[in-house]
Amino acid sequence: MLFFKNLPRLSLLLLALTYFNFGWRLATTQSPLWVWVLSVILTFLMAEALAAPWSIIRTFSVRWLKSDYRTFFTVMSGAFFLVVFLSWLHISAYGLALFVSAAMARLDLQTGPFRPWQDFLILFVVATLGLSLGWGLYFIF
Repeated sequence: MLFFKNLPRLSLLLLALTYFNFGWRLATTQSPLWVWVLSVILTFLMAEALAAPWSIIRTFSVRWLKSDYRTFFTVMSGAFFLVVFLSWLHISAYGLALFVSAAMARLDLQTGPFRPWQDFLILFVVATLGLSLGWGLYFIF
C-alpha cells in the first residue's frame, strides 16, 4: 500500500489523460493496426529513454560524435527532422505533448522512493492504459 501512496497522482493523471486523448484521436481517425503497434512501441521507447540513466546516453553520444562525419550526419539529420517537425506541427504537437507529460511524470517519480526500472514500468503501464482507455471508450460511446 505504501507503493501507491508515494505515487505522484497529478502528473500520472496528466500522463494518462494525454495518452487517453491520443488514443481517442487515433480511434477517431480509424488508424490501421500498424499505427497502434507503432504507438505502443514508441511509448515503450519513450518510457525507456526517460527512465534510462543519463550516463549511458552521454557515453553513447560522446562515442558517436567523435568523428566529424558522424557529427555532420547527426546535425543534418537533426535539421531534417526539425523541418519535418515544423512542417507537420499539427501532428508533431501530439508527440511533444506526450513527451512533456511523460517527462513531468518521470521527474515526479524521480523524487520518490522508486528505482529506475520501477519508474519505467509505471510510465509504460500508465501511458499504455491511457492509450487503450482512449481507444476503448471511443468505441463504447
